[in-house]
Amino acid sequence: MVNKENDDQIALRCWITSGLQIPEVRRLCGDAGYLLSNMIAKYTLAASEYRISSLALNWFNENKVDLSLVYSRSRFYGKSSPLMYEHSIPAGIIRSILLNTDPNEEIVQDVLYKSGFVVVIMRSEDETLNSHGLKKKMPQSWHFGGNSFARYEAAGIELSNAFLKVEGRIQR
Repeated sequence: MVNKENDDQIALRCWITSGLQIPEVRRLCGDAGYLLSNMIAKYTLAASEYRISSLALNWFNENKVDLSLVYSRSRFYGKSSPLMYEHSIPAGIIRSILLNTDPNEEIVQDVLYKSGFVVVIMRSEDETLNSHGLKKKMPQSWHFGGNSFARYEAAGIELSNAFLKVEGRIQR
């Protein structure tokens, strides 16, 4: 999967870059921490393809979902769905990295390019991440720029080579 930004991602990157120029944002005044994390999460969610775990792929196959089609981001999203959209690198980690770097456009773009992907997982796999202490953390041996799927490997969650193609309103 190549990191090619779409228009939504470009707009979100510009918002993030501009926000990081504001001293009060960098000090996390007001709701800046939440807002910055939300923008980072939306940047990743704005991608046109989401990687699928092997268990989620089984679910798609059992439910005869044609993965050659493009689906609304809301189609498989929500509390009643057995699926979840999960960030391979938690947005809070990316936020910390951005807050501890020079907020120029090139660096912000590089960090966002390396911010990982959205992975479609089963809710049971989310519980597995939680039980391994990896809900909002990466494994201790992980370093930024390394394997963005390290949490899944550490928790024993297998990823398929399949992707869910998505479009429409960003779900968060």
